[in-house]
Amino acid sequence: MLAPLKNLLGNVTMYVALQKALGSDRLRYRCLAELDLHDGDTVIDVGCGPAYYFDRLPAVTYFGFDTSSRYVEHASARYGSDRATFSTEIFGEQHLGVLPPANAVLLLGLLHHLSDDESRSLLRVASRALAPGGRVIAVDTCYAPGQGRISKWMSDNDRGEHVREPAAFEALARESFADVTGEVVDDAIRVPSSFWLMRMATPLHVAAA
Repeated sequence: MLAPLKNLLGNVTMYVALQKALGSDRLRYRCLAELDLHDGDTVIDVGCGPAYYFDRLPAVTYFGFDTSSRYVEHASARYGSDRATFSTEIFGEQHLGVLPPANAVLLLGLLHHLSDDESRSLLRVASRALAPGGRVIAVDTCYAPGQGRISKWMSDNDRGEHVREPAAFEALARESFADVTGEVVDDAIRVPSSFWLMRMATPLHVAAA
């Protein structure tokens, strides 16, 4: 039933329009507000898509990664500058030591598209990419206790193949971070839906040092 709609999301204009029509943009803006970024900070955005929220950022040094060439081409054309670089690559260990340490790593709508092993690998790399005091924030479609019928239907039919319960997302994060907090957000968009907003800090390799 949702297959035609999911195919349309490959179109950048349709994707951004749908995000704003549903109110999903407000959820991403909330994540940015949680980070309280400042001019001069470094941000790594993994799964950045067309990065339509870039104008909401202060004067940061920004590195956006996405595997969709359409999204990256759009973002580069619109936002590429001396402080924004977009890459059609999978962010991984090969970028550690090449990119400057990040004050924030964004994983917005990404982990529920990745398997447990892929999520573990990404979270481990993200933990090592942080500057001292840096943080990672993630938000994903989830299955939540007491979730309504429409909300559960939305979770069941999400494009992501790894929609999880909050405890499962948190368990993956705790393999790389000592400080993990989160909350279910079910009032962010205009259609009943449940999302897990998760904050991660204090990488375990730092805590153990």
